[in-house]
Amino acid sequence: MKNLYSKRHSNTNISSNKIFSFLLALFLSITIYAEEFTKPNILWITSEDLSAKWLGCYGNETIKTPNIDKFASESFLYSHAFATAPVCAVARSSWITGMNPVSIGTVYMRCRTRLPEHIKLYPDQLRANGYFASNHTKCDYNISNRFGKRMDEKKGKAKGIYLDTWDSYELYGWRNAKRKKGQPFFQVYNIGNGHESGLHKEHKNGLDYAPENMALRAYHPDIPEMRKDYAKYQTIVSRSLEARFKSILDELEKDGLTDDTVVIYTTDHGGIVGRSKRFLYDSGTHVAHMVRIPEKFKQLWPTDQPGSIIDRPIAFIDMPKTWLAITGSEIPEEMQGTIFLGPKTEKANKYVYLQRQRMDAAHDMQRAVRSKKYLYIRQYEPFRPNGQYLQYLWKAPSMKAWLEYHQAGLTNETTGAFFNPKPIEQLFDCEEDPDNVNNLANDPKYTQIKKEMVSALKGFQNKFQDCGFIPEATLDARIRKNETTIYEFLRNPKLYNQAKYMAAAELSSFATKNDLPKILDLLTSTDEALQYWGIVACLNLKSAAYTDEVKAAINKIALLDLNDHENHDVVAMAALYQIKNEYNQPEGYKTLGKIINSRGMASKRAWSNIYLMGKDVEPFVSVLEMQEFEKSDLEFLNELKKFYF
Repeated sequence: MKNLYSKRHSNTNISSNKIFSFLLALFLSITIYAEEFTKPNILWITSEDLSAKWLGCYGNETIKTPNIDKFASESFLYSHAFATAPVCAVARSSWITGMNPVSIGTVYMRCRTRLPEHIKLYPDQLRANGYFASNHTKCDYNISNRFGKRMDEKKGKAKGIYLDTWDSYELYGWRNAKRKKGQPFFQVYNIGNGHESGLHKEHKNGLDYAPENMALRAYHPDIPEMRKDYAKYQTIVSRSLEARFKSILDELEKDGLTDDTVVIYTTDHGGIVGRSKRFLYDSGTHVAHMVRIPEKFKQLWPTDQPGSIIDRPIAFIDMPKTWLAITGSEIPEEMQGTIFLGPKTEKANKYVYLQRQRMDAAHDMQRAVRSKKYLYIRQYEPFRPNGQYLQYLWKAPSMKAWLEYHQAGLTNETTGAFFNPKPIEQLFDCEEDPDNVNNLANDPKYTQIKKEMVSALKGFQNKFQDCGFIPEATLDARIRKNETTIYEFLRNPKLYNQAKYMAAAELSSFATKNDLPKILDLLTSTDEALQYWGIVACLNLKSAAYTDEVKAAINKIALLDLNDHENHDVVAMAALYQIKNEYNQPEGYKTLGKIINSRGMASKRAWSNIYLMGKDVEPFVSVLEMQEFEKSDLEFLNELKKFYF
């Protein structure tokens, strides 16, 4: 008979062996875990105004981009990456916050919106996690928080930066003496070569490409200036951008950091020839995005093989959240994106959400959703052509020539569409129609697809809150009156009823003559935003809305007190209605002049409305000249005369 103690002892020995094995396995797993989650260095290279389609690795057969193409072959290339907005400051506000511009009020170009102080920016989280975070050179985030001036010793002048956000603004911040030995770094390096301004000047050393060999987009007319701007831009990309891109990687290699650094390359939105930057077509939002991940960080790979093409749809709001996830940093709950790399990868979204509002002085509310195959665009102010005059855009020789070609009656339905009013809805099959010129929105075969995308768009707008349903100057006045921020205003049901404003905007787009009683309800409301959508409805209905009741209601709006800035947007729209319907025209232009002279936020809308009238402004230029504009507005007026007359 066995000794019970011996038996128990034997069992104890077995248990001890199991415990030892378990502890050994635990130790090894912790060691492996620690190795797997060693904080990677990250170098995020960004460049400006470059649609993915300008690069060889994205299918451009006429350009030479060997350095970027080689990098792509070593990376994971994202074929469906999109800028949240098609212009720099608005798009980059998504990068710094991880939130949609419409959700925080940064959707207006150059608005410097104030955010609540509790909102964390992604560099804050990196620095809190022990990273040395540096940025060279662009800090164009469209927010006012922390913005200040710092003396640039080399240039001898103050430079605008974001204070207490980055540890360094140097060329290669990882070399900064304040970075501790072994401290992981996160370096943003922005390449300015390729910016739109490159089209505004001639190249001293000529062009690397023959204009006659350029493959033009379907929406561009075949004119010499257009071909030359294509060749000019391809020269900039393959000559300057390529060289800068290679030099950054060479410096990383020189310092022996390549095997320890995840390198990312992203373009900040589309560009650069007209109808790309600033517009929600693929030419304006489809960006290049590649991620090169060293073997030692293999756990971050999205597939088993570098050089793979990843067709997961991603947007800019996904990127900062992903960078925090792969560095083990804390992710603020306000971030709205999804993680697309590493062990914390989240389920991909079927759609990305795209946004456009005011671009410089050109107002135009547009929203879009993009799937892998389709693009749906909703135009809230379809009477405004895409080709509204925008001072900076028109510095490109191709834009001036394109307009002259159109005014001479030489464009066709496709190449002239840019200068004509837009359809309220546009739907494109981006695989069959990569230039987005064949609108399928009214094709019965695509009814279900459009229905799903409309539903997705409304879902995004309700989920994230969309500030665009209240005109910009009206919204700003309400923010000031309530001493709050746009972010907080949108989330306060006592201040903002999005369902009410969305319903008014929906009516303004799809109303018929039978809806005139509802439109009159909007026009006679005491809410300036509802009045605004009532006027938009009348502009869309044209002569069908031209009744005595409508006319009287809009005339009353036009007389609202301009000392209250909350009225400026809707008064500017009332004046536009008077001008377009050819009654009270001198008074309408005079009213717009007064709004311009107020120097308030709606002055840009007033200019936008004036430019919208094109050559019809000519008989009333004297009315505008009597307004005694300040110097900058006189320049706008002179531009108008030069542009149209």
